[in-house]
Amino acid sequence: MESAISAFDRPAALRQARAILRHHGKSYYYSTCLFPRELQDATCAVYAFVRLPDEIVDNSPCETPEDLARVKSELADFGAQWRRAYTTGESNHAVLQLAAQTWHKYRIPYEYSEEFLRAMIQDTHQTDYATYVDLEGYMYGSAAVIGLMMSHLVGFQEPKTLDHAQKLGYAMQLTNFLRDIDEDFQLRNRVYMPSDELARFGLSRDDIAARRFSPNFRAFMEFQGARAHRLYEEANAGIPLLNREGRFAVATASTLYRAILGKLEKQDWNPFPQRAKTSLGEKVVLTGKAWKLSRSSAVNSF
Repeated sequence: MESAISAFDRPAALRQARAILRHHGKSYYYSTCLFPRELQDATCAVYAFVRLPDEIVDNSPCETPEDLARVKSELADFGAQWRRAYTTGESNHAVLQLAAQTWHKYRIPYEYSEEFLRAMIQDTHQTDYATYVDLEGYMYGSAAVIGLMMSHLVGFQEPKTLDHAQKLGYAMQLTNFLRDIDEDFQLRNRVYMPSDELARFGLSRDDIAARRFSPNFRAFMEFQGARAHRLYEEANAGIPLLNREGRFAVATASTLYRAILGKLEKQDWNPFPQRAKTSLGEKVVLTGKAWKLSRSSAVNSF
């Protein structure tokens, strides 16, 4: 394994992975820079691994059966290359070799990667979710496992840390879904909001399709926002359980993503006029809040 991995150009692979993170994950990249350098490199490898198949699914047209077959073929090829890289350390794809090295070094459970790839495949054929339980099943693979991967990078001692990490994945993913309701439908015909909960507020995917904002839609968004806030609270309770050197960066990621909910609230919970995001100046202020969060419950300080 070591000889196969050492043969590739690791610095070039890291530059490629870092460029992927910098381009696609603005808040995530900002948070990653607060890690020690070794953890930065590992996070770039994990992020690049999950971003590449996500890009295959999200940025490829699936308007015809031929399009869909091509996307599924590309995902299958990516998965096959990953399994070879993980097993043998050999791959024509530098990012996958880098990811394999990272998985082995930090002992990230292999099944997390397969759960993520299954979620990407699910995106090729499922556009709606009947209940929140159904959506949570998808979010486990698309987001919670990333929180679990990151926990293994940062380090922890207590198994319950992983429960909190899952909650952070759910919280961040739900935040993304709320922010991107319009984009997900207009570009990909996806409605991640549970159908039964939309119906409870007198809404359907037709309201999203028509970009129809109403008092009922506002109430629905507030309901989902409150759920996301609860998830952040549950997730943040696990930050003191992480190894000390990683707490600040994780607290910053949580704080920056949670701030998107605040931006949506300032838009009257209307996701249609513009995409909610924080400015660089706001990120700096929020980083100060994250520092306090990372220091607020200094228990299990190992």
